[in-house]
Amino acid sequence: MGEQWEGWYCVSIMFITFVALLKNVAGPDILMLGALAMMLAAGTVDIDSGLAGFSNKGLLTVACLFVVAAGISHTGALDYYMGRLLGHPKDAASAQIRLMVPIAFVSAFLNNTPVVAIMIPILQKWAHKIGVHKAQLFIPLSFASILGGTCTLIGTSTNLVVEGMMRDRYPEEEPMGLFALSIYGVPVAMSGMAYILIAAPRTKPRRRRWNADLRAMTDFTCPVRVLPEGALDGKTLMNAGLRGLAGLFLTAVQVAGSESEAMAVPGPEYVLQGGDVLWFAGDANGVHQLFRIPGLVPQTKQVDKLNINKTDRRLVQAVIAVRSPLCGQTVRDSHFRTCYDAVIIAVQRSGGRIQAKIGDIVLSAGDVLLLDTGGSFLRLYKHDPAFALVSEVENSSPPQFEKLLPACLTAVVMIVVFVAGLLDLFVAALLASGVMLATGCLTQKQAREAVKWDIIVTIAAAFGISAAMEQSGVASAIADTLVDGGNAAGTGNAGILVAIYAATVFMCNVVGNNAAAALMYPIAAGAAEQQGIERDQMSFLLMLAASASFMSPFGYQTNLMVYGPGGYVFADFLRFGSPMQVVQMVVSVTVVLLGGLWWTAWVGGFGMILLIYGGRSVAAALEAALCGGDASKEKDEGEEDYGDGALKSVPESEASAGPLAGVV
Repeated sequence: MGEQWEGWYCVSIMFITFVALLKNVAGPDILMLGALAMMLAAGTVDIDSGLAGFSNKGLLTVACLFVVAAGISHTGALDYYMGRLLGHPKDAASAQIRLMVPIAFVSAFLNNTPVVAIMIPILQKWAHKIGVHKAQLFIPLSFASILGGTCTLIGTSTNLVVEGMMRDRYPEEEPMGLFALSIYGVPVAMSGMAYILIAAPRTKPRRRRWNADLRAMTDFTCPVRVLPEGALDGKTLMNAGLRGLAGLFLTAVQVAGSESEAMAVPGPEYVLQGGDVLWFAGDANGVHQLFRIPGLVPQTKQVDKLNINKTDRRLVQAVIAVRSPLCGQTVRDSHFRTCYDAVIIAVQRSGGRIQAKIGDIVLSAGDVLLLDTGGSFLRLYKHDPAFALVSEVENSSPPQFEKLLPACLTAVVMIVVFVAGLLDLFVAALLASGVMLATGCLTQKQAREAVKWDIIVTIAAAFGISAAMEQSGVASAIADTLVDGGNAAGTGNAGILVAIYAATVFMCNVVGNNAAAALMYPIAAGAAEQQGIERDQMSFLLMLAASASFMSPFGYQTNLMVYGPGGYVFADFLRFGSPMQVVQMVVSVTVVLLGGLWWTAWVGGFGMILLIYGGRSVAAALEAALCGGDASKEKDEGEEDYGDGALKSVPESEASAGPLAGVV
């Protein structure tokens, strides 16, 4: 193992780092960088090799693609197209297919984290609209985004990390093409979707009533106006998707042109008219999602008078201090917009919601104001005596729908020039990032924030640690052990591939996907060289394994993102994800071993999905025919028990006496 002490020193540092990661002593970027520093100081890796990760082309490509994905996200492109692709499926199986296929496709070309972040509120609304419980959709959302990332080279940053390390180790090799991974990744993704179609009906959500969710929310009162001739004018409440919004409750409607009191929530077939005022109650994030819906604008016209560029707008929460000069004044008399360059769009008061229009509200100490303002508000008024606390709502910049076309065209051109071989992927991504900035799809600040620097540092440090493993002989020693063990057991290549896959999955749950891929690559490459496995095949297996995190909500970021909104407990992921993990390992190893017969896996994958989907659809149709009205009654009761955000079952007397009774 090289110089004996160097090998053991390297192993000791890695062991200490893993323990620290398991105990959450510090962030992965800090711990990995610290481990690299210790190895550099001891001379187990030379400085050039230890720092090579920071200039690796694959890593720099990852940083550029973060910016490109953010540009598409900020323009609302995914909101616009995904809402149309989902449609109106008749049963849960159709809903899961309609969800998983487009999500996997989009995730094959974009970072899956912003994709899932944007889809969460869309999916909550859609789940209620089609009558499928959200617990049967959110795990499929996360898993489909993970599976989609394994279908192309740019589908996930892990693929680019492995490709970058392969290029460094074998400089004579041709760079991988965009779809080089697809022949293995697509059948793996199809097998995962087939498993989801089988297992999803058994997903059991925690039972909780809607009013428990209501009590848990910070109840802002937020009136919005339906734009005349806008996207929602003439639509029913149900078709507009305004029943069951994430984090929001529609509490009252004031008909356009009416001077009468706001009425309790009408039925789902109520037709919206331009000028209608809709009153919502909910949390700050819910209000933010409300303003992402085309055709709705804040009721107050003060928003139009804000002298702030749209790209710099965001939502801020401000708590009025005890001795604030605002206390005792109405919002109108306080001249809030003139004084603070901010507009109050919603108010929350302890002990109940406000029963007045925004301009007529008399402000009191402790009121929480939700403000539409610029990025400088936090800096200017964080310590202002008028406010006890000021905080920004995360990711609350409004979407720039007018920039949707240039953003999408930029991403498409980037992919086309790379596939055509006109430009290297790094150059294409770098130019696309510049175009996103030049066309105003992103501000400079948003571009800087889009790059996840902690991930970049973690990957770069993992490159250095990987080099230390090679130079100290640790990587070759582990590879020798794997090869000898596989040969002794008589499992040959299959056993070695399974061992590499399992070890990578374990590492992913300790150090994260990208770092795991970087640390495992020299071991996998060494084993492939000794056993005569094609270097491309071993690299592809590593890419597939490093994205296979299904057993825990903490194994992959998108799993954690859907954990709360889906109403899951940890055991749901363990029960649902464990068989998925085994299925993915078996299929991944099999597809890699098939080599030139990879097309048989495609045929099998498509056939399996069609068979399972057809079976579930027929079963659903038979159940509907046999059960009739009893099934629909059971479904309505289930919706009330589980609570997906609607006030469907609130008695009329309770609703009319609610917090907005008397609003004029």
